[in-house]
Amino acid sequence: MKIDQPVSVIVKAYNEEATIGDVLKVLSGIRWIDEIIVVDDGSADKTTDVVRKFKDQRIKLVSHEKNRGMGGAMATGIKTAEHDLLLFLDSDLVGLKECHLLEILSPIVFTRSADLVLGVFGLKKLSEHTSTKIANRFLPLITGQRAIWRKSLPPVSKIAQSRYGADLLIARHVPRPRRAVVKLNGLSQVTKEQKAGGDFMSAFGARLKMYREVTKVLSTKKDLYFNADEITEGGRE
Repeated sequence: MKIDQPVSVIVKAYNEEATIGDVLKVLSGIRWIDEIIVVDDGSADKTTDVVRKFKDQRIKLVSHEKNRGMGGAMATGIKTAEHDLLLFLDSDLVGLKECHLLEILSPIVFTRSADLVLGVFGLKKLSEHTSTKIANRFLPLITGQRAIWRKSLPPVSKIAQSRYGADLLIARHVPRPRRAVVKLNGLSQVTKEQKAGGDFMSAFGARLKMYREVTKVLSTKKDLYFNADEITEGGRE
């Protein structure tokens, strides 16, 4: 497939030195990507050192001195991006392939059936990354893998202030008929529990904080859920 529309890929990163290199390696090998923006959201590890090792001129590194949360990182990426088609990715993805990006972009670029596309993990076993999989499947609007037109975004200032609620804030701004969800087979991510190195309480606290902010949005909107038959099979190998 050929992507004629210029695409800016925005990768949000916070203490992801162990995984971001694998993600950037995949992105650097895809010729049709026009711009790769990495927003380091105040990392305390060597995330920026890993990014700087890449010689790809399309990679732009923007660093926050202090952590601003997901909304702040997304807002910085949006303001930095030169193009109108934005593709957001997490920096802790496992198994990322070019086909996954094409699946996310397809409803926007090829069929023109959506203005916002959300990519959910297509894990085969429920026992694998259970909490992440359940959240992805039953509330796909919180996924970090998404494509959207710049014109479909809410004000960037509101995105910056929303922290973990940024994904839902953006989804609320797009009419439901213009949203699409695709399943990305073979793609997953490192869980908070794995990152915590066995520190269950630390991981639980981080996840609880995220869901608390998400719940604030859920309590005011009933159209944020998707049924299983609304999720398109994707991630063709």
